[in-house]
Amino acid sequence: MNLNVLKSLLPPNIFEKIDKAGIATPRQLLVLSVWDIKKVTNIATEDILFLKNVVSNSLNPSSFTCDELLKTQKVRKIATRCINIDNLLHGGFRTGTITEVYGESGSGKTQLGIIAAINSWPNKSVYICTEDLFPVKRLNQIIDSSRDKFDSRCAKHIFVEHLTESHELLSCVRVRLPKLLEANEVSVIIIDSIAAPFRCESTNYVKRAEDLREVAIMLLSLAQKYNLAIICINQVTASFGGSLNVLPSLGLAWSNMVTYRLCLKKIAKDVNLNNKECLQKNSENLHCNTYIRELSIVYAPDLPNSSTKFIITSDGVQSI
Repeated sequence: MNLNVLKSLLPPNIFEKIDKAGIATPRQLLVLSVWDIKKVTNIATEDILFLKNVVSNSLNPSSFTCDELLKTQKVRKIATRCINIDNLLHGGFRTGTITEVYGESGSGKTQLGIIAAINSWPNKSVYICTEDLFPVKRLNQIIDSSRDKFDSRCAKHIFVEHLTESHELLSCVRVRLPKLLEANEVSVIIIDSIAAPFRCESTNYVKRAEDLREVAIMLLSLAQKYNLAIICINQVTASFGGSLNVLPSLGLAWSNMVTYRLCLKKIAKDVNLNNKECLQKNSENLHCNTYIRELSIVYAPDLPNSSTKFIITSDGVQSI
């Protein structure tokens, strides 16, 4: 608030007196006592209290209750179309946040990433590969097997980027992604995986932590600016203490930057897919055995710690 705003709020006679007294900022008006203001302006006590009240009300942000926030807040989520997973996440991956999905090799992390990219239709998605080439065959298999769920054109709405080095990822997030987001309506960005560019032989851990922080801050800024979801797939590292066998890679430098952390496991147990009672009602005739996957919420700001089970089929992911 400047003098022009004060002039518009206050009666002319009061404004002239505080201006002559050299009181030029709202901070001075609020910090100075009634006696101090009265001594330099000779304004009546009632007028000084009125003056303080006007300034404080103008500076004070509007307040609202939690139920009002729930009514006005627009939260968009990227669904997986798997009933169990969407129920666990209360609708899907939340936009404006960073969600980390970690697990051992073969647990199904990339499958979730592909499903999220497909379900961004009719908006577009970005898939950044840092380890292997983008699984085009698997993408086409899911789309061809579920033409009743997915539009055949959704594959054309997935932008794919391949990179392997940390400086390439930084350049992508700094320069290319903002330009792409300005020109296209993107709903989700998947990085598969976030750990690969930073797991190198370099021992400069301070530089790695700084780069990780910069990537996370820029990704979160893009997520909030363009109202999109960020899904970062992470590798695991062995745990030599505690009750867990594995922990997500990149340590605390990365853990403190993510909003949601999900753990994906492949349970050493199989289910016969011929048993339709185990599957959703819309499942087709399947004749092979498959492993059960378990997705758990490790931490989340608005979700309880819980888990759910599902299977991976030619159609994508299905509840059991």
